[in-house]
Amino acid sequence: MFLKITVAGLLTASMMISTSALAGSDSETDQEDSGYEEKEDIHEHQCEYNYHNKLQILHSSDNESSFQDPNTLEEKILNYSTIAKGLKRVAKQECTPSLYLTAGDHTLPGPFYQASTEAFGEPGLGDILIYNAMGLAANGIGNHEFDGGINEFAEMINMARYPFIAVNLDFSQVVVADGTPEIEIGKDAKRCAKSRGKVVKSCWVKRGEHKIGLIGRAPADFFNVIEDPINTLPGLDFVGGRDANNQPLISAVGQVLEQVELLESKGINRIILLDHAQDFTADPLSASALRGIDIIVAAGSTGFMARPVADGPYNLLRPEDTAEADYPTWRVDSEGETVLVINSDQQYRYLGNLIVTFNKSGHIADVDMRSGPVATNEAGVEALKMELGARRLGPKKRVVDIYDAIRDTTIIQDAFFVVGSTDYPLNGFRADVRTRETNLGLLAADSTIWGAQQNGFPTVDIALKNGGGIRDTIQGPTIIRLAVEAALAFDNTLTVLQMSGDQVLAAMENSVSRADATDGRFPQIAGMVLEFDTANPPLEALASVTTPSRVRNLTITKHDGTVVNLVTDGVADATALSDSFVLATNSFTATGGDGYAAFPASVVLGATSIGEQQILEEYIINVLGGNVSMMDDATNPQRVIRLP
Repeated sequence: MFLKITVAGLLTASMMISTSALAGSDSETDQEDSGYEEKEDIHEHQCEYNYHNKLQILHSSDNESSFQDPNTLEEKILNYSTIAKGLKRVAKQECTPSLYLTAGDHTLPGPFYQASTEAFGEPGLGDILIYNAMGLAANGIGNHEFDGGINEFAEMINMARYPFIAVNLDFSQVVVADGTPEIEIGKDAKRCAKSRGKVVKSCWVKRGEHKIGLIGRAPADFFNVIEDPINTLPGLDFVGGRDANNQPLISAVGQVLEQVELLESKGINRIILLDHAQDFTADPLSASALRGIDIIVAAGSTGFMARPVADGPYNLLRPEDTAEADYPTWRVDSEGETVLVINSDQQYRYLGNLIVTFNKSGHIADVDMRSGPVATNEAGVEALKMELGARRLGPKKRVVDIYDAIRDTTIIQDAFFVVGSTDYPLNGFRADVRTRETNLGLLAADSTIWGAQQNGFPTVDIALKNGGGIRDTIQGPTIIRLAVEAALAFDNTLTVLQMSGDQVLAAMENSVSRADATDGRFPQIAGMVLEFDTANPPLEALASVTTPSRVRNLTITKHDGTVVNLVTDGVADATALSDSFVLATNSFTATGGDGYAAFPASVVLGATSIGEQQILEEYIINVLGGNVSMMDDATNPQRVIRLP
């Protein structure tokens, strides 16, 4: 049941006045965990030992504007704020300085991101205001902060009270629209507080008597996972440029080491790398190739770390989750020194909590056994209350005010419209939609063909939906609009392309080129059956392919019922390679996103005026009669088949 929350008097006639008020100082009761740098060094005279040696690092990444669970309606952002407040209180009681960091993908243009336009005047500002309120020290840049284009990014960073950090992104030639705040480039290796609202390659914060250096790295695949970057991100590039496949010409390893040396020249020997590496990268920053880095906060990947056994709130996992690696994971750098690798699960579901002790040389000496993720659900909150001996523990007041303002918008209120029902959960789990077909992937692909045919393109034969474009599961049994919006958060329009057989084959080779890397290009398809074998070499980002590699069989059924065997037993049919096919896909892949170079090389027939969310909603209502009955297993006729 949904209870509408009103915030009478919170929003003023002027959105910017409301935004400014919420961005300002908090009530006296919240000052203890404001997180702002100049207020961190409290009670140092009482806490000399721990301030010299210990540090608590609270961290998360890939939160993607996912304030509320679209299925359970759990208000994750409020629990997240509560956990952060409680963990900071634990550190304060133990005289341990605390540092709050994120490692990219702050935002994603789903309903809560868009609702900020109504609440605060620009999309995504609610996210930034919440991070401000929780005292974020810095954010390592990901890719989803840029999904709304460079102008929306500029508005967000202008509101931030913390810097955005990446060694490998060059903002010097960026062009923003008239009236948009310029993106300021700060000086590297300076105090982070001096670069609030700016982009830098590195900065430092002071905790206790020590300076902590921070370095960031954006994904090496950055320009392949942004829609139409030439037009949406004018002037942005990698430092040193990129090749024809959008890969950086210069490795970030040297760029990171350059910042290490710069920080060390200032006497800073405790350094954290915020690395938004993604599941696949052509430029891995392995610990063995680095020096001077003590901790790597890894982001953008599937799965997360935890210790095997929970201790109260510490390493307490949600019932459905299983850790895939130890927290932290211990590595050794090029000089034989310890490097700790940590991460946390995505979408505000956990907050990472590393408590580490340094030796006098600034190297890792010990890790507190309580280190690990804390679930941001009711169980996590209750366990932390018991740990603190607190009868009450809640989110910061400013966070509640900002969230309530967003929840009261028309966009969010309308998101509770009931679209229909499903007999089975519709699987949108990241690890699944990026490695195999799922029932939600099949549903999205089917709606893509139907939506294109219903919106002016009746001759569409086939459809491809990239797995990375599916962002959440629709649990059911009731399907509300919010669940559809969360599942297809980007809400891309559909592009219809006329393609030759060799272009279709190139696209399908690209679709499985990273099938073992949990990459977003993995295909969810309709109108065709694909069999592939990852034992063969990958072919990616090609405009045309006539000799298959991983694609062993590819059968296409055209809209008129004609069956075309494009590839049989690893051999392409010469006639079919010259045949013509009409494909519908989303606007992201149509412009070459996720390495689909064959799509922009094809003939564009047009695009829909409505997005994927409305198309899926109408498909469920008008075609399926409001009920989805599709299991997530082999009982469905398989379209994407991995050969043994």
